Amino acid sequence: MRKQPLNSPNHSPEALALQLAQARNNERLRCAGVISARLDALAAFTSSQRLEWHDAAELLRQEASHIDNQTQELH
Repeated sequence: MRKQPLNSPNHSPEALALQLAQARNNERLRCAGVISARLDALAAFTSSQRLEWHDAAELLRQEASHIDNQTQELH
């Protein structure tokens, strides 16, 4: 990918806003993919270990806490 100078005519405020929106959407898609894969792994683990409902619920709570901690580290 070739970078263009900021004073390029292709960098109008509208073009920059569109690029920013695309970058945000790409990051959201990436995060959704990561979370989806993690939930799938938790479901497979729960199923393979034949966890009781309360153990599965605790596993989900731990994962939610882990995600919250990661989010706070980014901000």
